[in-house]
Amino acid sequence: MNPSQWFHNGLLGEPALMLGFIALVGLLLQRQSAQKILSGTIKTMLGFKIMQIGANETGSSLSNMSAVIQNSFQIIGIIPHNETITAMAQMNYGEEIAVIMMVGMILHLLIARFTPVKYIFLAGHQVLFMSAMLASLLLSSAFGTWQTMLIGGIVLALSMTAAPMLSQVYVRKVISGNQLAIAQFNSTGYLLAGFISSFFRSRKQEKPRELKKTKLSGLFQDHMVVIFVFTFLLFAIASVFSSSGSIEGMFGGHHYIVESIIQATWFAGGCYIVLAGVRMMLSEIVPAFKGISDRIVPGAIPALDSPVLFSYAPIAAVTGFLLSFAGGLGAMIVMLQLQYTVIIPGVIPNFFSGGAAGVIAYHMGGKRGLVIASLLHGFVLSLMPVFLVPLLSNLGYLRVTFADLDYSVVGIIIHMIVRWFI
Repeated sequence: MNPSQWFHNGLLGEPALMLGFIALVGLLLQRQSAQKILSGTIKTMLGFKIMQIGANETGSSLSNMSAVIQNSFQIIGIIPHNETITAMAQMNYGEEIAVIMMVGMILHLLIARFTPVKYIFLAGHQVLFMSAMLASLLLSSAFGTWQTMLIGGIVLALSMTAAPMLSQVYVRKVISGNQLAIAQFNSTGYLLAGFISSFFRSRKQEKPRELKKTKLSGLFQDHMVVIFVFTFLLFAIASVFSSSGSIEGMFGGHHYIVESIIQATWFAGGCYIVLAGVRMMLSEIVPAFKGISDRIVPGAIPALDSPVLFSYAPIAAVTGFLLSFAGGLGAMIVMLQLQYTVIIPGVIPNFFSGGAAGVIAYHMGGKRGLVIASLLHGFVLSLMPVFLVPLLSNLGYLRVTFADLDYSVVGIIIHMIVRWFI
């Protein structure tokens, strides 16, 4: 196994190990006791794994919802799903992707060490996705292998630095400080949500309070119950439009009401696990990161995945997801009318990106800002991949593409620059 394969399949191939290693280094630099070092390292890895388990459960439920929507409305198009298209890119460009990741990570750390921009991007899976997009894009532009690795690594490093820096404009207002940032390539989406929602901010109220839980019933005093009810309704309504017997055929003979309850249970349970993992991870990684900040990268700010924002406004996160998905459906209808390539709204990116955008929008513009910004965010999130799909021609015609706005924005900018010089 060569060094690039070890780097890719080892430390970067498992985000929990990377975060655990960072916590270990931070605690060692702080000269904590052996018990604290062991506890902090393990809890950091456990917190991420718990969050990952919850994300897998919610992702499974959301994938089923996407399948039901596709079946019910007979829509065939391209679905934004990072994991699937990255797996396809890795089959052809695995070595290039690994080297781009390695070069990008090294340059990113150098930027944090020697420039005023001190964000450390800690979402390894996001780094993998962007590396796959860059490898596919650059190789389709007739670049050689070494040129692809070098240019891809440079662009990746700049993207890893820029993404948390751009979204931090609004993230710091959500978390009331600079103790962490967001490591997700949807920074343009968060900028859009924050900018639009800021027009609806009330002058009388500097910071909106958490959304009031409904008073219709005592059952709705817990946000997990609200998540369950919203998911059940969305799944059941989509199932109503499916052909007779198709839902039973998809889910082992279960009636669609029964299956809606099951899927809503899995989704709400997954959300609970995600939030529990986030709390555990943050309670360990943020204090441990201070050791790295003080010694290696003074003033460094850890950038973590988007679910860390959910706990700051859980109801706004779910509302943002639903409204973002609705905005995506609106974009899909527009594309159908214009006979463009149809992008079917990705339920998973709308949940994670739309949820985080919803939290930002609510903190910036209250309820009205949340509604308008989330709808617009979902519309743009589903529209932008139309311009990215033809740029990845070397992957062939696939019914899947990259989700989140930064992939499309970076891809389009790089393509324009390449065309200018070639």
